[in-house]
Amino acid sequence: MTFLRRPGTILALVTIGLGLNLRASILLGPHLHDRFAASPGWYVALIGLPVLVAALVRLPVGVLTDRYGVRVMLPAVSLVGALSVAGLGLARSLPAIVIAGAFAGVASSSFVVGAALVARMFPYGRRGRMLGIFGLGVAVAVACSALSWALDREGRLSALVLAGLLVAFAALSAVMIREPAPAGGAGSVVRECAALIRLASTSSVTLLYVVALSGMVSIAVFLPVHLVTTLHFAWFDALAVTGSVVTLASVARLVGACYPRTRLLATCYGVAAGLSVVVALAASSYIQVGAIAGIALCDGVAGGGLLALIGRAAPPGSAGAIMGVTGAAGSLGALVPPLLIVALPSHAAAWSLLAAVLVAAALYVRTSDLRVGLGLPVRFRPEHSPTTTTVAVLGEPDTRRGAAAVVARLAELATNDELLVVYGVGEQPGRGLSAAGLAAGLRARLPRHSVIALAVHDDPVQLGRDALHLVEHFEAGTLTIAVTQVRAQDRVAADLSIYLQADRVLAVSYDPASGAELFAVQ
Repeated sequence: MTFLRRPGTILALVTIGLGLNLRASILLGPHLHDRFAASPGWYVALIGLPVLVAALVRLPVGVLTDRYGVRVMLPAVSLVGALSVAGLGLARSLPAIVIAGAFAGVASSSFVVGAALVARMFPYGRRGRMLGIFGLGVAVAVACSALSWALDREGRLSALVLAGLLVAFAALSAVMIREPAPAGGAGSVVRECAALIRLASTSSVTLLYVVALSGMVSIAVFLPVHLVTTLHFAWFDALAVTGSVVTLASVARLVGACYPRTRLLATCYGVAAGLSVVVALAASSYIQVGAIAGIALCDGVAGGGLLALIGRAAPPGSAGAIMGVTGAAGSLGALVPPLLIVALPSHAAAWSLLAAVLVAAALYVRTSDLRVGLGLPVRFRPEHSPTTTTVAVLGEPDTRRGAAAVVARLAELATNDELLVVYGVGEQPGRGLSAAGLAAGLRARLPRHSVIALAVHDDPVQLGRDALHLVEHFEAGTLTIAVTQVRAQDRVAADLSIYLQADRVLAVSYDPASGAELFAVQ
């Protein structure tokens, strides 16, 4: 899928645009502090409004991105952000400032649109790393914040300048981004959003992403007031510390995106839990700040790894919706830590509770390696075509590195074809998926399908008897996995295709650069 002759140029453009939009979404804070001297309680309540708006709009924006394209939606959200920050620069009263600042939360949905663009623009093997680079837009936002703070403490002029930059970015992105016509969608946007929420609520990856992303967003938005009120930092020092921490966390996200491994996720959650205990117990403000910085780094690595898993699994036509639902979950989760700190009787109790949540996340990742490694379940859209009976053949070695890609490709195939999977396993257990693991992965991706794995013999006579049982399950609409020895998988697939009168036999293979691919077997 070609968007431009130089996709790196587009990546740089949308990364800068993300930084400008994120800067717009957090501009309310300095106005509340410097122009109206809002108390800490009001500051926390009001600064949460843009985060809440972001949580509400990210999923619809993602769905609309799939329908109308990045070229339409990226300028649209940037123009809304420009209007809101212009309002922040011109408003004279606190209610007007709060309303304009709340609408600035729409600008943060540029993350959803940009991530969908990156997922469509780059091949499977480079997608995770490119999503991590796109996430460096957070560092661009920090740089913009530092520059505007140095030149315009009150924020009026910097808000108007930022509005102009967002308008320029909207125009430039509309001109430079070229993409194939979106597939579109039928039905109500509200219904599709509701269906995606139900789908995401069944996935452990969504909850893990909430834990990782919400920690990073919470630190970015609410750490300054925590440093000022609890640790008695000067406001400028609190902003400087927060900016440094957030920048390091965005770089850590790139590391996680380059190495999306479940073992790394478990380690990050475990270390973050220990550091939360340090924050709860430490008396020194410097130790607390160092521990919070460590938590942000862990959250960044975990968030980058999960983003890569989700981005790799998302079909190009559904990338916006998938990024939208995870982004919305992360934004909602970002409201939880500050609410805990306000609601619980002590900061130590709040940090201890967060530590317990992180420990639970680490243990879950260790015990649910397969489900986490497969990424977020995806609702595939069946193509309008005559029903095809397909036999797909693959071996255990193809799942050693690319289990998520292979399972996602088979699940997508099963939504369009009557599918029988012939899975070859070795005599000794390998590092690839077991037959039970493959069945579990397909069930996670296809919640409305019945999936069963049955062992079959490679002897032609006994295979004929086994085929009778397979045909019964197949005709009942069950997605059936025929498990045989890897050395005999091709012959078994050929024989079973005759029994089923299959229209085609496809070999499934995995390549690190392009992901899971299908090849017709002659």
